[in-house]
Amino acid sequence: MFIYITKRLLWVIPTILTVLLLLFSLSYLLPGDPADIILGPRATPEMAAELESRLGLDKPWYQSYLIYLQNIIKGDLGTSIFRDRSVLTVILDVLPYTVILTLSGMGLAVFNGISIGLLAANYNNSYFEKFLTILSFITASTPTYIAGVLLIVIFSVNFNLIPSIGIGDGGILSSLRHLIGPALALSVGWTGYIARLTRSSMLETLDQEFIQTEKSFGIPRYYILYKYALKKAIKPIIAVIGLGIGRLLGGAVFVEVIFNRPGLGRLIVDSVNERDLPLVRGGVLVAALLFVIANLIADISYAFFDPRIKQK
Repeated sequence: MFIYITKRLLWVIPTILTVLLLLFSLSYLLPGDPADIILGPRATPEMAAELESRLGLDKPWYQSYLIYLQNIIKGDLGTSIFRDRSVLTVILDVLPYTVILTLSGMGLAVFNGISIGLLAANYNNSYFEKFLTILSFITASTPTYIAGVLLIVIFSVNFNLIPSIGIGDGGILSSLRHLIGPALALSVGWTGYIARLTRSSMLETLDQEFIQTEKSFGIPRYYILYKYALKKAIKPIIAVIGLGIGRLLGGAVFVEVIFNRPGLGRLIVDSVNERDLPLVRGGVLVAALLFVIANLIADISYAFFDPRIKQK
């Protein structure tokens, strides 16, 4: 297992270097003069020269890239053009909101998805199972932004059960009430996906020989279902959690905009609209790091459930 984990850790290095190269290339891929695009037509030559110096455009690209890498290693993501603050400071101000939202959404998706999948597997070939299967397909195919709008219209506008915007007044209960809607909207798609994955994995596991042996000993079905089958069937779910967190980070952009919440996704959208290139680079880099870390944790967690990897 040590070799497996080491290989996964080593793969992180080229992944991050590729992301850094792509982010660095943004200033060279913009059509026209980046300084004119960012500052607008009223920018003076002095302002343009200062911005080009801050972005490293006054040096050969390879020198600028090395300087960019050195700054990243030191934790210096640059300075926001329009906020005149450290990019890292700006990101850290909003990052906790996105992390809490993403983990809450994934937690709901895993809990609800596994519950629905278990029920569908337990009542296989019944009308109830068909209903749950249809429900899983509907939720899995529902885009995050549509789920968010529907939740606001139904539960905020019509029934006034959950707040529609904001993050609350800072209190725990208020924050939780304002988190329910966004977390549910973010979890909808992956709830259906995990439910379908759980059902198919459980049915495959329940047909295996060791399960039939347990049944022959007269062990109750619910005990077999939760004690033996679920432990084996949960492996593919663990494998997709890292990918799911990455997808939910992308979905958080829509959720944060729809529910008017601060967060990394909303910050990236705002910085793109403002043409704040250092902030765009920093925000995307942090999002990419979170995606890589989530996948790495999922891979390592999967190793503990797979005896073939443990033996390596």
